[in-house]
Amino acid sequence: MRAGAAGLRWLTAWLAALALAACGSGGGDDTPAPNTPPPSPPPVTGWPTGDGGFGVPASTFTLPATLAGKITADSIYLADIQATFPQVDWAALDRLYIPAGHYKFIHIGNLPVRSASRKLVITNTGGQVRVGALGHHYLFNLAGGANWVITGRHDPVSKTGDAGYPGHRGGNFARTQGRYGIMIDDAFTSSGVSGLAVRGGATDFEIEYLEIARVEFAGIMAKTDSTASATMSNVVLHDNYIHDTGSEGLYIGSTQAQPQHQIRNWRIHNNRILRTGTEAIQLGQLGGTNEVHHNVFGPAAIDWRAAFQDYQDNNFQIGIREGELRVHDNIFIGSAGSTVSFFAQAVSGDATAGNTGVTFSRNYFSDMRNLGMYVNNVALPGMNYRFEDNVWRAWRFERDLVYTGESSPGQLLRIANTVTPVVFDGNTWSGPAGFINLLPGGSGTSGNVSGSGNTRADVEAVRFIDAGLPDGFDYLKLEMWTDVATRGGNVPVSYEQGFIVLHGGAPYRCRLSPCPAGVVPDGNPGTWEALAPFADDVRVVPGSRFEGRGLVPQ
Repeated sequence: MRAGAAGLRWLTAWLAALALAACGSGGGDDTPAPNTPPPSPPPVTGWPTGDGGFGVPASTFTLPATLAGKITADSIYLADIQATFPQVDWAALDRLYIPAGHYKFIHIGNLPVRSASRKLVITNTGGQVRVGALGHHYLFNLAGGANWVITGRHDPVSKTGDAGYPGHRGGNFARTQGRYGIMIDDAFTSSGVSGLAVRGGATDFEIEYLEIARVEFAGIMAKTDSTASATMSNVVLHDNYIHDTGSEGLYIGSTQAQPQHQIRNWRIHNNRILRTGTEAIQLGQLGGTNEVHHNVFGPAAIDWRAAFQDYQDNNFQIGIREGELRVHDNIFIGSAGSTVSFFAQAVSGDATAGNTGVTFSRNYFSDMRNLGMYVNNVALPGMNYRFEDNVWRAWRFERDLVYTGESSPGQLLRIANTVTPVVFDGNTWSGPAGFINLLPGGSGTSGNVSGSGNTRADVEAVRFIDAGLPDGFDYLKLEMWTDVATRGGNVPVSYEQGFIVLHGGAPYRCRLSPCPAGVVPDGNPGTWEALAPFADDVRVVPGSRFEGRGLVPQ
């Protein structure tokens, strides 16, 4: 943990900074009152609101303010929500409302199994539902059920969310911290907690318009460990804002030994997963047809010097068992191990006769300290891997700064699989002279690997509308602050002048040359310059080189 009370002090400073930006620097008390959302940024045209998408509710139920042994002013524990409220028609209920408030934790179990044509929508009412920073060993848990939706979206037609907390409604992406109807923010107060955890055999659900920040482990964790008979299929994750996590942004699928259930037929799109300590996205136990598209992932692995385990410093970690995976039009920034860490896994009983393969197309990968991708040696029957029109740029080998026994690779991509057909077509890379270990020049055929139209060239950096950092910023100079490199023998860590570090989720720039090891950014302005919170409008500038990748209206 690297935050403690500093995170809470930062939140107060952040609210004050937003107020000053909106109201000017004149006299008077411009700090918003507690639980008052920061001012809205200017409107952005051309981004649909999605109003009415859930229909007009005919039946609703609001959780009571108190319920003996189950609901208090700051906690909700409903292990079996259907048994607790038998008077509710759980087969027909349209809206389940959670009253506004600041909760230590929320646990809702035994959600109903609904039909895809009439989903149960779970949302906030009367203001913002905020969870975390009150000292608890978990934050927001949902368990069981099918065809439910959790959303903080303000939709006046479908009667979800709250007008005071619109999130990025209508395309207002800049400075939306604290503006979502459902916000999970632990201010790094508890060790090992994730933001939203979905388990208990839940399947066919949707998660949208949540903000999750400053949790010490993962933003969203979805899996039912050690239960091969469980299902977690037909899931959609979109329009979420996850930032400043101690470890993963998304942790989907178990990493434990078999037996485990598959993650099947997921669609993950239009999410901002920014400044994660380890991987931005981890997908395991994949089967069926899964699609990951139009997201912004990173910078990731910003805690690579002091991650919770060795080698937890990639950007996208994949574990596929069977089926098909399509990854396209995403922006991936930052890694210390492999930008893509790709593992195939053979599991007894899987239906491999329908295997199709894996396709990566039109993705942007940048700011890498080691490999751009590693593919393991397991060959699954019927699979093909294809990589087309991707860009890998801004490579600089620095892994030996922590893992001192490692040396610079002779190629950007390493393919250990010698059986599965692998095709590279029309990709661009900068960095090592070698593109692929089995095909250094990128063209021709070597065993199971073939390539054409791949070019080594410098490529401009992606341009964001308002990320809060200048165009072309060197993301390898942004890290999570640590006093020692626990992954590198506890060597004290000093920082170069101009480096930006995150401490308690707040950014600071190094003033000195260097900033000495052990000088905590919070409370040492002579060493560390406190910066404004990042704007995080990471839509690509219209008309620029990578327009159409990353966030787009869906």
